[in-house]
Amino acid sequence: MEVADSAIPVAQRVLDAMTRPFSISGREVFIGASIGISLYPKDGDSGEELLKNADVAMYRAKKRGRNRFRFYDENMDASSVERLSLETSLRRAVDNGELLLYYQPQVNLHSGEIIGAEALIRWQHPEMGLVSPAKFIPLAEESGLIFPIGEWVMRTACAQIKVWQDAGVMTPTVAVNLSAHQFRQRQLVKMTTGVLLDTGIDGRYLELEMTESAVMEDADRVIRILRELKEAGTSISIDDFGTGYSSLSYLKQFAIDKLKVDQSFVREITRDPSDAAIVVAIITMAHSLGLNVIAEGVETEGQLEYLRSHGCDEIQGYFFSRPVPVSDFEQMLRSGRKLVQNGPADESRQRTLLLLDDEPNVTAALTRLFRIEGYQILVAHSPAEAFELLACHQAGVILSDQGMPDMSGIEFLSRVKRMYPEVGRIILSGHRDLKLIAEAFNQGAIYKYITKPWNDGEVLGAVREAFLEQEMRYSRKSRD
Repeated sequence: MEVADSAIPVAQRVLDAMTRPFSISGREVFIGASIGISLYPKDGDSGEELLKNADVAMYRAKKRGRNRFRFYDENMDASSVERLSLETSLRRAVDNGELLLYYQPQVNLHSGEIIGAEALIRWQHPEMGLVSPAKFIPLAEESGLIFPIGEWVMRTACAQIKVWQDAGVMTPTVAVNLSAHQFRQRQLVKMTTGVLLDTGIDGRYLELEMTESAVMEDADRVIRILRELKEAGTSISIDDFGTGYSSLSYLKQFAIDKLKVDQSFVREITRDPSDAAIVVAIITMAHSLGLNVIAEGVETEGQLEYLRSHGCDEIQGYFFSRPVPVSDFEQMLRSGRKLVQNGPADESRQRTLLLLDDEPNVTAALTRLFRIEGYQILVAHSPAEAFELLACHQAGVILSDQGMPDMSGIEFLSRVKRMYPEVGRIILSGHRDLKLIAEAFNQGAIYKYITKPWNDGEVLGAVREAFLEQEMRYSRKSRD
């Protein structure tokens, strides 16, 4: 019998044994295993080389679905070897002082002040430079290194908070991410309270972030752990909210303080009615439960103003600051840097007209035409630019071209209708497609459809009527 043939039944018996449940404190626990096999002398002539190749085969078995075994093959792609090398380097990273924390400010939308920061890990590899967390965090979770690394992050962040306090620097709450793997750790509460005790800081300065999917894995157990963490004085937030499958019946039982709206919704919030509706619903629901809401990934003024106008409490993102080294963040704290509170101008008494056309000569001609009417005029040359202006200004009427490369005027105004239903919507188009026009009117997407080349008097009259109709609606509402 070949050595390989004799290894197979041994590996299979190990896998079969691991599939049977274990009883721990009266509960059945199921675990699995992945096995890598290397053979002497085919796969190596030393114990070190055989272990290394068996490790490569084991990771390939895990990649193929786990709970299986795999023989080492010299043709296994280089990524397995690279992964093993990266894991070996990562194991030394903590001891070698290669890990560091960056801090991304969290800003209160009402005061503009920095009220928190998210601590984000970075790995300064001596040869590869800064390694992306997207590359090494999954590796840390698979290898179990997430536990010592997670504790390092928490301990380093808390120690830094203590340094700021001792130096008399205004100290915000610092948020630390907990992965689902860490949350399964039996000693999580003990570790957290130990870190707080060792660093000498009050728990209210530490915020623990966990993903929506992580807290829903074992909701009853999570409820208990969150309550214990709250008793230690920490605050709790749910990250990436809206991407998982939260049960509202459980959500109200979680001892949480904040919901963090995932950036995938924020990214299109000014131009996608569905994303906008989801974010507004999250804000409304969170406030009804007495929770704060922070939106991550805020990169434009339009996103910020839309969130502010719909009651979001805090924001985090490149619009205010990228994640920065500790020295740069400390400088922000010492200088009292704040979010400039421009806010949308009070245009309630003004007639604000938005002109949208991808041809600058058309918008220039229309601007000259409407200037004599005393309107405040906003100009956009793409739907994306127009959506950004709508989030920052209280436009009353939109005059839009139909034939634009990125999005038709009717599609643009259909979205506007869902997001800003009170705005008057007029199409100015060189097309005379009666079916298209009828469909737009039937959907309620437009108020008027005017063809090019336009008659100045017709265009002026249509916009004037749209503003008057809007003002009459406001007047009726105020009387009611």
